[in-house]
Amino acid sequence: MEGTDDFQIDKVIDDYLKTEERPRAIGSYYPSEIGMCLRRQFYSYLNPKKVDESTLRIFALGNNIHLFITEALKSSDKFGYVIEEKPIKINYSDSETTFSVYGRIDDFIITKDGRKILIEVKSASDVNSIVEPQEKHLMQLNLYMKYENPDLGFLIYVDKKNMSIKQFEVRLDEQLYEKTMQRFKELDKHLKDNELPFAEYYFDDKKVWECKYCPYYNECMLAIANNQ
Repeated sequence: MEGTDDFQIDKVIDDYLKTEERPRAIGSYYPSEIGMCLRRQFYSYLNPKKVDESTLRIFALGNNIHLFITEALKSSDKFGYVIEEKPIKINYSDSETTFSVYGRIDDFIITKDGRKILIEVKSASDVNSIVEPQEKHLMQLNLYMKYENPDLGFLIYVDKKNMSIKQFEVRLDEQLYEKTMQRFKELDKHLKDNELPFAEYYFDDKKVWECKYCPYYNECMLAIANNQ
Protein backbone atom coordinates (compact mmCIF):
# COMPACT_ATOMS: atom_id res chain seq x y z
CA MET A 1 0.00 0.00 0.00
CA GLU A 2 1.46 3.35 -1.06
CA GLY A 3 1.54 6.30 1.29
CA THR A 4 1.42 4.29 4.50
CA ASP A 5 3.86 6.71 6.12
CA ASP A 6 1.03 9.24 6.09
CA PHE A 7 -1.25 6.80 7.88
CA GLN A 8 0.57 6.53 11.21
CA ILE A 9 -2.25 7.18 13.67
CA ASP A 10 0.07 8.00 16.56
CA LYS A 11 1.69 10.77 14.50
CA VAL A 12 -1.73 12.07 13.46
CA ILE A 13 -2.67 12.26 17.15
CA ASP A 14 0.56 14.02 18.11
CA ASP A 15 0.11 16.55 15.30
CA TYR A 16 -3.45 17.17 16.46
CA LEU A 17 -2.32 17.74 20.06
CA LYS A 18 0.43 20.18 19.17
CA THR A 19 -0.97 23.48 20.28
CA GLU A 20 0.73 26.63 21.42
CA GLU A 21 1.60 26.79 25.07
CA ARG A 22 -0.40 29.32 27.02
CA PRO A 23 1.76 32.43 27.32
CA ARG A 24 3.88 32.82 30.43
CA ALA A 25 3.97 36.41 31.59
CA ILE A 26 5.21 37.48 35.00
CA GLY A 27 2.19 38.87 36.81
CA SER A 28 -0.23 36.32 35.29
CA TYR A 29 -0.68 33.12 37.31
CA TYR A 30 -2.84 29.97 37.37
CA PRO A 31 -4.77 28.26 40.20
CA SER A 32 -4.12 24.79 38.73
CA GLU A 33 -0.37 25.27 39.27
CA ILE A 34 0.02 27.26 42.48
CA GLY A 35 -0.02 24.15 44.68
CA MET A 36 2.93 22.73 42.72
CA CYS A 37 6.56 23.30 43.65
CA LEU A 38 7.32 27.05 43.51
CA ARG A 39 10.75 26.36 42.06
CA ARG A 40 9.25 24.40 39.17
CA GLN A 41 6.84 27.27 38.48
CA PHE A 42 9.70 29.78 38.62
CA TYR A 43 11.64 27.82 36.00
CA SER A 44 8.55 27.48 33.79
CA TYR A 45 8.30 31.26 33.49
CA LEU A 46 11.97 32.00 32.90
CA ASN A 47 12.86 28.87 30.92
CA PRO A 48 9.65 27.51 29.30
CA LYS A 49 9.92 24.09 27.69
CA LYS A 50 7.75 22.34 25.14
CA VAL A 51 5.47 19.68 26.56
CA ASP A 52 6.42 16.23 25.22
CA GLU A 53 3.99 14.09 23.21
CA SER A 54 3.30 11.55 25.95
CA THR A 55 2.35 14.29 28.42
CA LEU A 56 0.09 15.93 25.84
CA ARG A 57 -1.70 12.61 25.38
CA ILE A 58 -2.22 12.31 29.15
CA PHE A 59 -3.64 15.84 29.23
CA ALA A 60 -5.96 14.98 26.34
CA LEU A 61 -7.20 11.88 28.13
CA GLY A 62 -7.92 13.94 31.24
CA ASN A 63 -9.79 16.53 29.15
CA ASN A 64 -11.90 13.82 27.53
CA ILE A 65 -12.80 12.41 30.93
CA HIS A 66 -13.89 15.87 32.04
CA LEU A 67 -15.98 16.32 28.88
CA PHE A 68 -17.70 12.99 29.58
CA ILE A 69 -18.52 14.05 33.15
CA THR A 70 -19.85 17.39 31.90
CA GLU A 71 -22.12 15.75 29.34
CA ALA A 72 -23.44 13.39 32.01
CA LEU A 73 -24.19 16.35 34.30
CA LYS A 74 -25.95 18.20 31.50
CA SER A 75 -28.10 15.19 30.67
CA SER A 76 -29.31 14.78 34.26
CA ASP A 77 -32.72 16.11 35.27
CA LYS A 78 -31.37 16.76 38.78
CA PHE A 79 -29.94 20.17 37.87
CA GLY A 80 -31.28 23.42 36.48
CA TYR A 81 -28.31 24.00 34.21
CA VAL A 82 -24.57 23.36 33.97
CA ILE A 83 -21.91 25.82 32.82
CA GLU A 84 -18.66 24.20 31.69
CA GLU A 85 -15.20 25.74 31.66
CA LYS A 86 -16.36 28.97 33.27
CA PRO A 87 -13.43 31.44 33.15
CA ILE A 88 -12.43 33.55 36.11
CA LYS A 89 -9.96 36.38 36.57
CA ILE A 90 -8.86 37.63 39.98
CA ASN A 91 -6.98 40.92 40.13
CA TYR A 92 -4.87 41.14 43.28
CA SER A 93 -3.23 44.29 44.60
CA ASP A 94 -1.70 45.37 47.90
CA SER A 95 1.06 47.69 49.05
CA GLU A 96 3.71 45.21 47.85
CA THR A 97 2.54 43.95 44.47
CA THR A 98 -0.09 43.65 41.77
CA PHE A 99 -0.87 40.56 39.70
CA SER A 100 -3.74 38.62 38.08
CA VAL A 101 -4.89 35.02 38.50
CA TYR A 102 -6.59 33.26 35.58
CA GLY A 103 -8.54 30.03 35.91
CA ARG A 104 -11.44 27.94 34.60
CA ILE A 105 -14.06 26.25 36.74
CA ASP A 106 -14.62 22.76 35.34
CA ASP A 107 -18.37 22.70 36.00
CA PHE A 108 -20.61 25.35 37.55
CA ILE A 109 -23.97 23.83 38.50
CA ILE A 110 -27.18 25.60 39.39
CA THR A 111 -29.64 23.19 41.01
CA LYS A 112 -33.39 23.41 40.48
CA ASP A 113 -33.78 24.91 43.95
CA GLY A 114 -31.19 27.61 43.18
CA ARG A 115 -28.10 26.25 44.92
CA LYS A 116 -24.67 26.81 43.34
CA ILE A 117 -22.23 23.87 43.20
CA LEU A 118 -18.70 23.90 41.79
CA ILE A 119 -17.11 20.74 40.40
CA GLU A 120 -13.40 20.16 39.81
CA VAL A 121 -12.54 16.95 37.94
CA LYS A 122 -9.15 15.22 38.16
CA SER A 123 -8.09 12.03 36.42
CA ALA A 124 -6.15 9.43 38.42
CA SER A 125 -4.30 6.20 37.70
CA ASP A 126 -5.95 4.44 40.67
CA VAL A 127 -8.76 6.07 42.63
CA ASN A 128 -8.66 3.28 45.22
CA SER A 129 -5.32 4.63 46.43
CA ILE A 130 -6.82 8.08 47.09
CA VAL A 131 -7.89 8.50 50.70
CA GLU A 132 -8.10 12.30 50.73
CA PRO A 133 -7.88 15.15 48.19
CA GLN A 134 -4.46 16.49 47.31
CA GLU A 135 -3.81 19.92 48.79
CA LYS A 136 -2.93 21.43 45.39
CA HIS A 137 -6.36 20.39 44.09
CA LEU A 138 -8.06 21.78 47.19
CA MET A 139 -6.20 25.06 46.69
CA GLN A 140 -7.53 25.33 43.16
CA LEU A 141 -11.16 24.53 43.97
CA ASN A 142 -11.10 26.58 47.16
CA LEU A 143 -9.91 29.64 45.22
CA TYR A 144 -12.81 29.22 42.79
CA MET A 145 -15.19 28.88 45.73
CA LYS A 146 -13.89 32.07 47.28
CA TYR A 147 -14.47 33.84 43.97
CA GLU A 148 -17.97 32.43 43.29
CA ASN A 149 -19.22 31.89 46.87
CA PRO A 150 -21.16 28.67 46.06
CA ASP A 151 -23.13 26.57 48.48
CA LEU A 152 -20.87 23.57 47.96
CA GLY A 153 -17.93 22.20 46.01
CA PHE A 154 -16.85 18.72 44.97
CA LEU A 155 -13.48 17.32 43.97
CA ILE A 156 -14.09 14.40 41.64
CA TYR A 157 -11.31 11.87 40.96
CA VAL A 158 -11.91 9.62 37.95
CA ASP A 159 -9.91 6.44 37.34
CA LYS A 160 -8.42 6.49 33.83
CA LYS A 161 -8.64 2.69 33.56
CA ASN A 162 -12.28 2.02 34.33
CA MET A 163 -14.01 5.36 35.09
CA SER A 164 -14.38 4.51 38.78
CA ILE A 165 -15.08 7.67 40.75
CA LYS A 166 -14.19 8.94 44.20
CA GLN A 167 -15.63 12.28 45.25
CA PHE A 168 -14.98 14.61 48.15
CA GLU A 169 -17.28 17.32 49.43
CA VAL A 170 -15.48 20.63 49.89
CA ARG A 171 -16.41 23.69 51.94
CA LEU A 172 -14.79 27.10 51.65
CA ASP A 173 -11.64 27.27 53.80
CA GLU A 174 -10.56 30.85 54.49
CA GLN A 175 -7.19 29.78 55.92
CA LEU A 176 -6.42 27.75 52.80
CA TYR A 177 -7.41 30.74 50.67
CA GLU A 178 -4.95 32.96 52.55
CA LYS A 179 -2.24 30.31 52.16
CA THR A 180 -2.94 30.09 48.43
CA MET A 181 -2.75 33.85 47.90
CA GLN A 182 0.48 33.94 49.90
CA ARG A 183 1.97 31.40 47.50
CA PHE A 184 0.95 33.57 44.57
CA LYS A 185 2.66 36.52 46.26
CA GLU A 186 5.81 34.48 46.90
CA LEU A 187 5.97 33.28 43.30
CA ASP A 188 5.40 36.79 42.04
CA LYS A 189 8.17 38.21 44.24
CA HIS A 190 10.69 35.52 43.27
CA LEU A 191 9.99 36.11 39.57
CA LYS A 192 10.18 39.89 39.78
CA ASP A 193 13.36 39.73 41.86
CA ASN A 194 14.77 36.90 39.69
CA GLU A 195 15.48 34.96 42.88
CA LEU A 196 15.28 31.15 42.82
CA PRO A 197 12.70 29.78 45.30
CA PHE A 198 13.44 27.03 47.81
CA ALA A 199 13.26 23.50 46.33
CA GLU A 200 10.30 22.63 48.53
CA TYR A 201 9.36 19.33 46.91
CA TYR A 202 12.90 17.93 46.99
CA PHE A 203 13.09 18.42 50.75
CA ASP A 204 9.59 17.06 51.46
CA ASP A 205 9.54 13.28 52.03
CA LYS A 206 5.93 13.06 50.82
CA LYS A 207 6.50 14.98 47.59
CA VAL A 208 10.09 14.26 46.54
CA TRP A 209 8.92 11.39 44.31
CA GLU A 210 7.42 13.99 41.96
CA CYS A 211 10.85 15.51 41.31
CA LYS A 212 11.85 12.77 38.87
CA TYR A 213 8.93 13.75 36.63
CA CYS A 214 9.80 17.44 36.69
CA PRO A 215 11.06 18.87 33.36
CA TYR A 216 13.49 21.03 35.34
CA TYR A 217 15.01 18.21 37.38
CA ASN A 218 18.54 18.70 36.02
CA GLU A 219 18.51 22.45 36.53
CA CYS A 220 17.18 22.05 40.06
CA MET A 221 19.72 19.38 41.04
CA LEU A 222 22.54 21.59 39.76
CA ALA A 223 21.23 24.51 41.80
CA ILE A 224 20.96 22.34 44.93
CA ALA A 225 24.53 21.15 44.39
CA ASN A 226 25.51 24.81 44.35
CA ASN A 227 23.63 25.39 47.62
CA GLN A 228 20.76 27.24 45.97
